[in-house]
Amino acid sequence: MRTLTKYHSPLSVEEITPNNYDFTPFLSDNNNWTKLEPTVFLSESFIDLNGLALEEETIFPDAMTIQEAGLGNAIAGAAGDSMVTMDIVSSVAIDVAGNYGDILFNGAGFPGGPGDFQHIQYVRTERHTLDLDTGAVFPFKAESNQSGSMAPTASDRLYVYRLVFIYNASGGLTSVRRQGARLVVAMSTKKEQEYEYMMRLKRSYDLQQSYDRD
Repeated sequence: MRTLTKYHSPLSVEEITPNNYDFTPFLSDNNNWTKLEPTVFLSESFIDLNGLALEEETIFPDAMTIQEAGLGNAIAGAAGDSMVTMDIVSSVAIDVAGNYGDILFNGAGFPGGPGDFQHIQYVRTERHTLDLDTGAVFPFKAESNQSGSMAPTASDRLYVYRLVFIYNASGGLTSVRRQGARLVVAMSTKKEQEYEYMMRLKRSYDLQQSYDRD
């Protein structure tokens, strides 16, 4: 079994002008985040599996999880303000930047969202919010769910995405910090029969042609 990792840096954003609902990164640790909308941010990367692909080995994921660093969540706002974080792992590239609305409301690998069940390996969605008890600093986790196929793949990459959506319900939200995260993937590899392996390669290739940022 092999263990592979990929890191997302923390996201730290603040409102540009009070009450304008437009947030921008303000710390140097935002180096791999892209602002998609005034309140939507994306970190994307990939895990290189090319060495295994050259050996014509099929990858069998055993487990995937997201590890987060300490007490990093912070919202300077009022009750009702919240943020949603979505971590996605896919064996083919998907257009997250162009489909983040569909991903938020329909999911990745579900009808109405990008990707299909077989190639969306793992998704974790969490919602953090402030209430009267937590005050205006540390939000509590109100919702968490996971999905994904963990299906075997012959892809030469695992594509890794992290989306953060900010909801300024009170109108007084001024800053948000989401701590850094580490994706951990435990996997096994083995050689399959040539026909099975070639069919996996063809399926990955066909899907890859629909969206490829390389």
